[in-house]
Amino acid sequence: MNNDYYKILEVPKTATQEEIQKAYRKLARKHHPDMNQNDPKGAKEKFQRVQEAFDVLGNPEKRKIYDQFGVPPDQMGSGGGQGPFQWSFGGGSPGARGHSNQFNFDNLDDLIKMFSGGGFGNNQSPDDFVNVGAGRRPIRGSDVEQNLTIPFVMAVEGGKIDMKIRRSTGSNETVTVKIPAGIADGKKIRLNGLGNAGQFGGKTGNLLITVHIEEHPFFRRKDPHLYVKIPVTLKEAVFGAKIDIPAPKGNVTLTIPAGSGSDTKLRVRGCGIASKEGSGDLFAELSVVLPKKWTTAEKELLQKITSEPSEPVRNDLQWK
Repeated sequence: MNNDYYKILEVPKTATQEEIQKAYRKLARKHHPDMNQNDPKGAKEKFQRVQEAFDVLGNPEKRKIYDQFGVPPDQMGSGGGQGPFQWSFGGGSPGARGHSNQFNFDNLDDLIKMFSGGGFGNNQSPDDFVNVGAGRRPIRGSDVEQNLTIPFVMAVEGGKIDMKIRRSTGSNETVTVKIPAGIADGKKIRLNGLGNAGQFGGKTGNLLITVHIEEHPFFRRKDPHLYVKIPVTLKEAVFGAKIDIPAPKGNVTLTIPAGSGSDTKLRVRGCGIASKEGSGDLFAELSVVLPKKWTTAEKELLQKITSEPSEPVRNDLQWK
């Protein structure tokens, strides 16, 4: 198996950190098991090797140690990457026997610290590096922020929806998000423990989701109320009628008064958006829809009805 991390990432040893990151993203997508359904096991192994290589070369401090000794920091000495472990100082390879200058480290970060500027300089002796990791404080993982667009109906009624999260490793993770009923546009949902991992035993960060709501073709909301335009026929508007209209809690019966016009607004209490204080109302605005085709008899009848209007219809229309 190829252990040359530069060859695994297909970059030269002179590659910049930006070039290494770019190569990693390309190969992570190429070898991701989800993209290789015909050979998921082989793809998984390649994907893990790419991640292993990037974990070292993507970190300037780990890369410095790897370039100097030809092995990643967690394979140096006798600890197998888990502190405490030993590293031998002096002529020869790390971990070789027969060296008098052998030092103990509580964790890998102490070894990295030595090669990233701490070193044995500044009048420090090797003994200064023994047990330097003792008492290290846990570092909490950072939060991950992501946007989520949900259907209008789900925002009103609540529900569950799956979303994909892009991890820093290049992998995608699917999580199920519970949407509370009545959530407003721009509100945030926090999922504890689904952010980035902590360090030195620190807690994992959280996933912060900003919710955006799709528009509805007929309904609109002004919390806690809902508004909808209801098409009605000329006959229903003139003579009145009872019609069924959709609502969050199921169909409701709406009574249209006789002589209603397109400016008529009707209110159905308790059929709006649910909240802790109770449910809002549903406001229905009537829209009279005229037939596109008329028979001769219908036209003659309409002409008789409208030849002498009982009330002026444009008296209130003014410019100033």
